[in-house]
Amino acid sequence: MDVFDANSLVIERAKALRAENSRMRELAWAYVEQSRALAQQLAAIRNQSSRALPTMGDLTEIE
Repeated sequence: MDVFDANSLVIERAKALRAENSRMRELAWAYVEQSRALAQQLAAIRNQSSRALPTMGDLTEIE
């Protein structure tokens, strides 16, 4: 293998790593977006739950 062959292999490897890096960035961004959506859903559920639960003044005795 001469220098030009080695250089070609290095260039191909760099291209492959760049493509992998791009895919990983896209995947990471998808996880960020999913996390944000889940956080919004959790906040909505907590908001609904806090409105649905009675406060101490609303409780009646159960016998």
